[in-house]
Amino acid sequence: MKATVHLSFLEYEVTFSRPAFKHVGSFASIIEPIHDALGLELAVPPDAIKIEIGNSIATSSVNGLLYVGRGFFDFEARLDGYRARFRDLWSMADVDRARRCIKLFESAVTGFVTDGIPESWKLTMPSWWILDGGDDAAEDLVRKLTWRHGSNDPFGIGATGTRSRVGFECSGPDSHWIVSIALEKSASSDTNLFLEVSGKHIPGSLFDSFDKKADHLFDVSRTIGDRLGLIMER
Repeated sequence: MKATVHLSFLEYEVTFSRPAFKHVGSFASIIEPIHDALGLELAVPPDAIKIEIGNSIATSSVNGLLYVGRGFFDFEARLDGYRARFRDLWSMADVDRARRCIKLFESAVTGFVTDGIPESWKLTMPSWWILDGGDDAAEDLVRKLTWRHGSNDPFGIGATGTRSRVGFECSGPDSHWIVSIALEKSASSDTNLFLEVSGKHIPGSLFDSFDKKADHLFDVSRTIGDRLGLIMER
């Protein structure tokens, strides 16, 4: 069955086990390298990157919001980590650009990390799909996965079937990564199927760069499509 990606997001978050930035007294100086790095791909207005002043050093951050085509890119750097989110990606060109921008942002931010290794990395890729068979095909896929998941009554309430979200959690052989997979009928009237694949990595994972993590999750998405009998297109 033909399946076309209608829309996707890309969200990346890195968490430190302890505050890990240099120059705490001049946190604002992170703005310049972020601005210059993203300027290689995007037009960055002067007021796009701001400092959020909290009640303490721990609650302060540098954050920004950039509109990119029909979507937007928001990001934040804190003392305990950083995150970057691209919303409303409509094509593979959008996805490729999002990956480049997230790498540039990460490179700029990690220049201020003074010591230690991040505690975890999490990359999440939600996507909305249009199926040739429409909503009926989506419901059928979810129903089949529910049966495969082990029970039509996962909560033990006497139900004879379920059509709710189906979730799977898979760990790597080295226990340094966990991939979570969720599949459900789309709530959007424009699409039929919702798929979210997220990967959490800890130090020691062979997927030791943003590109390797992203490639791994895209491979997982393709494998899921193959197992479901979907011919996945953009």
